[in-house]
Amino acid sequence: MKLHSSLFAAALAPALSAVCVAQSVNWAEFVRDDSRISAPNSLVLQDSQEKDMAWGDFNRDGWIDLVVVRKQPFTTQGRYRNVLLMNESGTLTERSAQFASASTVAGDQGFLTPTNDRDVAVGDLDGDGWLDFVTATTFSPGQPKHISHPRVYMNLGEVNGQWQGFIYDEARLPDWGTYPNMCGVAIGDLTGDGFPEVYFSHYEQQAQVDLNDRLLINDGSGFFGDESSARMTTSMRASSFGTSAVITDMNLDGVNDVVSVSGSGATGGLTRSSIAYNNPNNEGFFNILQEPYSGAPYHVATGDLNKDGLPDLILSDDGDDRYLLNEGNDPFGRVVWGPANTFATDDGFGSNNLIVDLNGDDFPEAIICDVDVDISGCNRRLHIYHNRGGSTGGTVTLREERSGSTYGAAGLPELEGVHDVAPIDIDNDGDLDLVVGRCNGTRVYMNQRDVLGVDYCQDATGNSSGVAADISAIGSPVLEDNDVTLVCEDLPANTFGFFLASRTRGFLPNPGGSLGNLCILGDIGRYVGPGQILNSGAAGVIQLAIDVDNIPQPTGSVGMLAGERFHFQTWFRDNLLGITTSNFSDAVSIELR
Repeated sequence: MKLHSSLFAAALAPALSAVCVAQSVNWAEFVRDDSRISAPNSLVLQDSQEKDMAWGDFNRDGWIDLVVVRKQPFTTQGRYRNVLLMNESGTLTERSAQFASASTVAGDQGFLTPTNDRDVAVGDLDGDGWLDFVTATTFSPGQPKHISHPRVYMNLGEVNGQWQGFIYDEARLPDWGTYPNMCGVAIGDLTGDGFPEVYFSHYEQQAQVDLNDRLLINDGSGFFGDESSARMTTSMRASSFGTSAVITDMNLDGVNDVVSVSGSGATGGLTRSSIAYNNPNNEGFFNILQEPYSGAPYHVATGDLNKDGLPDLILSDDGDDRYLLNEGNDPFGRVVWGPANTFATDDGFGSNNLIVDLNGDDFPEAIICDVDVDISGCNRRLHIYHNRGGSTGGTVTLREERSGSTYGAAGLPELEGVHDVAPIDIDNDGDLDLVVGRCNGTRVYMNQRDVLGVDYCQDATGNSSGVAADISAIGSPVLEDNDVTLVCEDLPANTFGFFLASRTRGFLPNPGGSLGNLCILGDIGRYVGPGQILNSGAAGVIQLAIDVDNIPQPTGSVGMLAGERFHFQTWFRDNLLGITTSNFSDAVSIELR
């Protein structure tokens, strides 16, 4: 085993800090399962209306529930009832009449009353520990306030241990006249008192009054006053066709800011993305306006794409969709933005977008829906851009993986005509499933990610078998079960290999003259005890049941803790072109609960 010793003397030396996370087309896998929705088919599974979704554990039973607001598609006035889907042990069950039909307005029936709700956001508005939600209502001229205006649904909590559902409370929001025409809504604390504010994106075209975007301040009990002009400049709130807003701390100064977009909406209209920065010295009042991008954006999402702790942006645009990386702050506290990067496979107008981690590797994906809220057409497709990662804080690669002529992920076909996507853990197995709201109905795709292991470094070097060795993990994700088996396939036949373990993920090419890449760094332990140096046999496979209470490290064995992440890789002998050398598989990260 002299070769082993010399190899790892070099491998354990100081090495590169860049993280290797490139992955194959099978980076995520889904299975369609529409049985996860229990509702009249015409209301959900075969619903052809425009739809927007928000989610949360509304009844605090540990399962994520879903609210779906609906209207007639595009710039039209047709109204439809909304849908409350309560998660009952992994099945999203329609409970609108039971839990969302109460109202403070005589004759109104909450979710059963047809409205033109275009957007919905969830938050605890009155600080009672129960999630409420707010809808953004559009295209309802000449209607009474409870039809023409946004609607607030308050969670009634429990009485004698029984959840009471929601009630629509008309008095919670101010009156803006006969046609306020709101298209987007965001919820978040902007004054620092612990009670969230509400920000509405306004659509100027066809409205009788140009309200611009509106900022509503929470009085601490879930009632809101319009203090837009007192706290923000007119230029901050200016909007031609505002469809999307986010409340978050963009420059990490400890106070939340407002990110919004305005598409044109009309010839010569305002087109931009904007950030209104909250003044940390006078919280709740905004003193700086920034426009990171000035194309024709219609939706915005924020999230950390490159794992540096800084919120980045993705923007759906009439032209090319974009993503911008946050590079820190300038002396005035504004974010310094990198280039407005395009996605290589964009196919036209976009709408709702999200930043979510679908495969558990901590580099979140970008999801962009394709149905434009204003211009008809359901012939474009949903885009899921796999985040292939990069160095922490550096650039990332976001791309649609492709298998033949199909883009996306395994088991997730190309989906045309998508209004919105809800990435929620339906079955409580620790990964995000997808509820996909389309022009011709709603579909459910269950995430099949092996919660035991997240593959990375899948651009492993091919070996003498003609392919790259592939490591995986099988068993139980529960720590106390102590049931984890490492498996490495596609090895050269009849070769020797063993497994490596480390708490540190990294990348070192060709250590000690090896053909492959070492994808773990730091303190690296080797499974080289009795019965642990394995022969791949004719099938080219080795496997080892490991003891999670005794993971080898240079200073002795350690036990894995719940929530702690270890990384594993395979080293093996290889003979390529008649030269005896060594090689590595890809790597797998394992976290047990």
